[in-house]
Amino acid sequence: MGSRMSEAGEITRETCGCYDANANSYGEASEDYDRFPGLRAEVVEFARLAPRHLPVLDLGCGGGRDARLLASLGRTVIAGDYAPAMLEWARERSRGEGRMLGFLRLNALALPLRDASVAGVWASGSLLHIPSAGMARALAEVDRVLAPAGIAAISMRIGDGEGWRKGGSLDGRRWFTFVDPDAFTDCMEAAGFSDVRIRFAGRAGWFIAIGTR
Repeated sequence: MGSRMSEAGEITRETCGCYDANANSYGEASEDYDRFPGLRAEVVEFARLAPRHLPVLDLGCGGGRDARLLASLGRTVIAGDYAPAMLEWARERSRGEGRMLGFLRLNALALPLRDASVAGVWASGSLLHIPSAGMARALAEVDRVLAPAGIAAISMRIGDGEGWRKGGSLDGRRWFTFVDPDAFTDCMEAAGFSDVRIRFAGRAGWFIAIGTR
């Protein structure tokens, strides 16, 4: 088990390096919601569902697009990403957003947050870079930092298998883990979530899983 988790950590670090090397181009390319059908509505729904007494965490915030939208909807937001250059890109473009609580470098396998410290975790296309060997650990961390009745919304790619992929809008390679929605529901329930609901995104091949702590 230890060697598998060590391998998961190495995979996560290399994927992070790819985003670091492409921070500017990726940030620009991912900024426009028109390129991601249905995504803006999903963020708005998450903002509505998450309890309002604590901040929400944008886990894998990338260029900060969703964090800024959440802030504009009146939510206090912690924007977190593992890639330092990506996080800095998000920070620079979020200046003046009064409800941005902070920008935090974080690893989904060991979140640097207290137990029960956030009301919601939004993870859009971020946990799909976690190898299957580390997915249970990542989901357990999301569960740990959520307050009771907190909401997790996690978008994933539909499919089977995992591995390195090159191409797309980035130079370098990234790890992708594809999952069956029913199997991912089981993973979330095993991590402690209840009332897990699967919604199919407007983007072909994507789904979002919403669970309650």
